[in-house]
Amino acid sequence: MKRKVKGLQRILKVRETQKKLKESALAKAGSHCATLEHNAQRIKNLHSETQSDVKAEAADMLAARMELSGRLLDAERSIERSMVTARQDFAHAERQNIAAQSTYEGTEKLLQTNMKKARKAEVFKSDVRHNILYNIAKNRKKGSGR
Repeated sequence: MKRKVKGLQRILKVRETQKKLKESALAKAGSHCATLEHNAQRIKNLHSETQSDVKAEAADMLAARMELSGRLLDAERSIERSMVTARQDFAHAERQNIAAQSTYEGTEKLLQTNMKKARKAEVFKSDVRHNILYNIAKNRKKGSGR
């Protein structure tokens, strides 16, 4: 029984490490999503800023603004696609984290149950040994009195 408990303790340590790795992956995916959303907001603000105050001071200035506006729209579309992918990655990391937590909790419960069984078995063994030795001594006393 002790081997089984020791084996489960090792497995529990592995499950704990896996759980920590999944938590860090979830945090990383979350921060990536937040960064992309922040960048998307910055691009939208910059695009709206370039669209406002359109004064045709010079033709080359107007052409530069239009080119910048087009590039910002392309960047906005690109970042939207990246955000969709990042959200999918975040959802996947979240599912993996939940699975790792449930596996860890199941292993922990199994370990606790086996440890309780091992303690009960040890107590039973010590009681049985005590009873056998006590009974042997008691029987010798009865046998010598005849």
